[in-house]
Amino acid sequence: MQLLRSIAPVFISIMALSANVSAQEDDVTQIRSLLERVAGLMQAGDLTPLDEIYAPGRGVHIIEGAGVNHGWEDYRDHHLAPELAAFENFSYRYFAIEPQVRGDTAYSAFRYELIADVESGHIEIEGRGTAILERMNGRWRIVHTHTSGRPK
Repeated sequence: MQLLRSIAPVFISIMALSANVSAQEDDVTQIRSLLERVAGLMQAGDLTPLDEIYAPGRGVHIIEGAGVNHGWEDYRDHHLAPELAAFENFSYRYFAIEPQVRGDTAYSAFRYELIADVESGHIEIEGRGTAILERMNGRWRIVHTHTSGRPK
């Protein structure tokens, strides 16, 4: 009986740690899928679902190179939508997505590839990015992104 009382706390700790690792793995999978979905929606020009993926308000910063938009709505309306309207044969994807979860905050480095035809010619860009996410009401939402790219 004494042995059981002495190993029970260890067993309980191991079970709690295992549950925490499993939950974190689920978060990593959710974040990776969410970021892949963001790129897919942008490629499709389907911006409405992104209203629920990006957090609301001007405190959200979307930085591309040295440019910055304050808030998803600003980025969507004054940067992304006009840019997408100018693209033909557009391909966009995020890959090598590496989420790190710290409680209700997460960050992820990723790589991206953008290919499009524009009025001035064909562009192919490869780049790197970072996304910061926050769990809000049980869902991951993007609160900050920074991407930077260069011609392939």
